Amino acid sequence: MRRAWILVVSVAAATCRPTTVNPVEASLRVSPRAIDLGRTWTQTTVRTALTVTNDSRAGVEIAVAVTGAVFSAPSALSLAPGDNELLVSATSGEPGPFEGQLSLLLGEQVVTSVPLSVEFREPPDCGQASECATLRFDRATSQCLIEPRADGLACGGADRCLRDGRCMNGECLGQPVACDDGDQCTIDVCETVRGCVALPRQCPAPSPCLVGVCVPDAGCAGAPVPDGTRCGDLGSVSCTSVQICLNGQCVERDPPDGYLCAPASPCRGPGRCEDDACVLPLPAPLEVRWSLGEPPQDGGVGDQWSDVFLDDDGGVVLSSYFGTAPMVQAPTGQRLPAPSRRCISWNDLVVCADTPPQGVTASSARNGLPAWVYSQVLVDLPALALPDWETFLARLVGLGPTRLGVLFESRRIEERRETNCRRFSFVVLDQNGQRVVARIIDDPIFLVCNHPHSYGVAADPQGNIFFAFTPSANVSPALPDPNAAGTVIVSYSPAGVRRWRHFVPNMPGGEIATGRGLITVEAGRSIYDAARGVAIDDFSIPFGEGLIAQDWVVAGPKGLQVELRQPGLDAGVQLVSQAREGSRSGLRGAGWSGAQVALRLVAEQGNAALEAFPLSRFLSGRVQPLWRCEIPDGGSPVSFEIKPDGLVLMTDTLPGGAGLCENCDPPWALTRSRFLEVKVPGLIPPEMPWPGPWGGPHHDHRED
Repeated sequence: MRRAWILVVSVAAATCRPTTVNPVEASLRVSPRAIDLGRTWTQTTVRTALTVTNDSRAGVEIAVAVTGAVFSAPSALSLAPGDNELLVSATSGEPGPFEGQLSLLLGEQVVTSVPLSVEFREPPDCGQASECATLRFDRATSQCLIEPRADGLACGGADRCLRDGRCMNGECLGQPVACDDGDQCTIDVCETVRGCVALPRQCPAPSPCLVGVCVPDAGCAGAPVPDGTRCGDLGSVSCTSVQICLNGQCVERDPPDGYLCAPASPCRGPGRCEDDACVLPLPAPLEVRWSLGEPPQDGGVGDQWSDVFLDDDGGVVLSSYFGTAPMVQAPTGQRLPAPSRRCISWNDLVVCADTPPQGVTASSARNGLPAWVYSQVLVDLPALALPDWETFLARLVGLGPTRLGVLFESRRIEERRETNCRRFSFVVLDQNGQRVVARIIDDPIFLVCNHPHSYGVAADPQGNIFFAFTPSANVSPALPDPNAAGTVIVSYSPAGVRRWRHFVPNMPGGEIATGRGLITVEAGRSIYDAARGVAIDDFSIPFGEGLIAQDWVVAGPKGLQVELRQPGLDAGVQLVSQAREGSRSGLRGAGWSGAQVALRLVAEQGNAALEAFPLSRFLSGRVQPLWRCEIPDGGSPVSFEIKPDGLVLMTDTLPGGAGLCENCDPPWALTRSRFLEVKVPGLIPPEMPWPGPWGGPHHDHRED
């Protein structure tokens, strides 16, 4: 049986004065000359106004004729002199584009005609929000509204860290699984997929002359370091007085000639005491193994890579922002099939975002061969398939070896890139690129147009996710202070359930670093508890591209000032650089001679220098670098990564940093950089649970 059309008729006139019919002398004009009622949903009514101008001095009676079954208008209209309004409506129970015509008649004579058009679409299936909530499409607002399921329903069957889960106010709540193996030398945590996992406990050193050891029955304790180990101020060089460890105690002694007064560095041998003076051999510059990316000599375009990272085996990967296709195993490896927006290293794969057809593509980090593609977010989240909206990938983040997080962003096609009206959704993929979780981020702060960018994202070893959205304008009633602008930090579980939300007023956006149960935000000055989202300590400077080390949280913004803090302690430590021109490269953590160090690249008259600072937990005051090595023709470094016995650095090819696009995302997008691999004997990349800053494995954020 054919479905009947529903016709709506309405009319409004500019005046109710008596009219006189005079078809001979009437002069009528209409505006606009064509009516397009746009795109809308089936089972809804859309209206627009047509202005009919009567240029006569007397009123006129006209007839209105409409063709096209979905359109309607009044059949007759009394026109007073001047402008009159005629409402045209359209309603349909079936989808499709429709056309028609509206005609104005004086008697049987057609005075003028106006073409009509409209398109009706079926509303999307919103899919499933979660075990404890449903999604209902609201035609009036063109949004999928979340409606909690009944409280008390069983849930959480796939979550191995939740027991007796029940729905409550749209979220799955229950008893957390307690993980305790009785071993005081392990940290017992629960992962949603694997359940209870025991991580090895790292015991801190109780003093400079004791190392931390762990006894399964007693926990952490201290054991003496070898006699003669340096203690005290490791940055000072003296051959008249030295502090060394004897029987686990730090004592002062007069060193003999030949005493090792300065350790060896990658570019210089050790210093030894001679007649109360520390004699150091001459340094040699670090060796450059290869370089790539110089502008072509003939002035052509050439390769346009603007980012560098390492795969899990230390292979170098070069990528760009929709420029040159990424290359694995640089400098002579294979190129991936297509350019991308951003890439990360994950397991033995290089995963790239926004590759044709706007999907997530994984390729082998060894030979560049395709592994899998995910491009069905609009199938998994049909609520995003709205008219005039586009969805693209915003961020990638590894949630562990078996889960990959993908943050999507949606906005209206006609809106500028700077629009504040955005939707965010989150998909979790397994190691084969198959969807595990797909859900719209339904935080109330996104119900208003106040979040232009999902600037930062990170994940901890348990797969909990942290987002920073900024700037949050003063239009959100969900924020603690609706009159302040700032950054909202939100944490979600691996299943996409919100854990907490924290608002930082007056703070600009920034990337997120996580480690040791802590998080920091690039532009902020606070250290946050990752479990609760509360600030537990503050820096005197912005965090910048710093790092979270085993004993310290290190702030290192652009420039030369670097500050170390141990959360909860009043005193901070400053690292004093020997450079004069500054630094744009941020910090990286590494291992050197059995200890942890912080590395920074600085520029020196067209060359680069690598400085290493100690990260001993017993530092105090102002600390000088352990060593400093020159990199010939290193240029102006903007980023670098640590690999065994070396590092790979990216430099600006233009003097003074003119090639850096400060307002791009990332800042090196659409620029051409130069890449060098430098030999640094003895250097060791950091290992978990000391992940260092953003930009390491499983993390795509490399902006500074």
